[in-house]
Amino acid sequence: MASGSRAGGPEDSVRIISPGRRGEKAACASPGAMATLKDAAASPVRSVVASPRPVKGKASREAARRRLQLRSASQAEAAGPAAEEEEEEEEEEEEEEEPLLSAPEEDAEEAQPLPAVFASPMRGMWRDEKVALYCDQVLLGCKAEDADEAMSKYLSEKLKIRDKWLGVWKTNPELFFVKYEETSIPYVGILVEVTCRPQPNSSSCFKVTVSVAEPFSSNIVNIPRDLVDEILEELEHSVPLLEVYPVEGQDANIHDVALALEVVRFFYDFLWRDWDDEESCENYTALIEERINLWCDIQDGTIPGPIAQRFKKTLEKYKNKRVELIEYQSNIKEDPSAAEAVECWKKYYEIVMLCGLLKMWEDLRLR
Repeated sequence: MASGSRAGGPEDSVRIISPGRRGEKAACASPGAMATLKDAAASPVRSVVASPRPVKGKASREAARRRLQLRSASQAEAAGPAAEEEEEEEEEEEEEEEPLLSAPEEDAEEAQPLPAVFASPMRGMWRDEKVALYCDQVLLGCKAEDADEAMSKYLSEKLKIRDKWLGVWKTNPELFFVKYEETSIPYVGILVEVTCRPQPNSSSCFKVTVSVAEPFSSNIVNIPRDLVDEILEELEHSVPLLEVYPVEGQDANIHDVALALEVVRFFYDFLWRDWDDEESCENYTALIEERINLWCDIQDGTIPGPIAQRFKKTLEKYKNKRVELIEYQSNIKEDPSAAEAVECWKKYYEIVMLCGLLKMWEDLRLR
């Protein structure tokens, strides 16, 4: 699910991100990170220490330094004069060092706590209900190569119910920060107003237009409002739809939108495989049913925990290796050298081996 690339204009305001698609660049958030974003509830507001990502063509470095303190006063006093002189020398040598977020200044706008978002109903849905939803409704009669279009059509129909609503945009911290502690910032959440404009043609990458909602709210109390505005301007206020989670307390129509988003997220997180549209499959819905059964067997303990963990690690490793190969190939500017070709084959062979293991897991006869 890529969120860091430059977005299209308003005419591209609605598209679905399908993670790990063939030929696409890696998403800014890894599958594990996206699972964290998906499962995380509205976290309490807290202050963090991080270096904001520079935004091209925006506020100057001096203005950024005025807005974001390099360190707290208590740290400066504890360091002493010698440390201050040493730090000044380091700053002169490293002009590109980024300032750190610290406690907000008295006149700065503090972010309010995020409101609660709709809880995902997918984990509480019965096995037969999932099979009926995906195999008998959304993907009925679909081939693997048509799955993207089917999911797009399903979601587009639901988005027609209400084209404007409030949501929490949860994105990878790398979009905002270049230096941060992963444990302190699992995701950056911003309360936004969402505008959906479905397109007549199907696409494999839905995006929506968003703007910061009032009151300014985030899971990070000291994130500058200016930084959020600048990042959104850089993205032309267009973000992946699957990164936005509708807020509770809105009408029943928004509940239906939230459910549809969870249906699509669950499909790409747990049921879709990168190789699906690369291989012929006579009965794609039967394959999806096998994967639903596998997921349910893991969740209800039919498959023992240690074995389930092996499958999850294998799947995670497969996704990471595929991303590595895509990134490695994208960095080859001209015709690959012999060494580069060998490295590509090594990475590809490892992916094929992992793919074979995962297929064995998905086949009940071989499991």
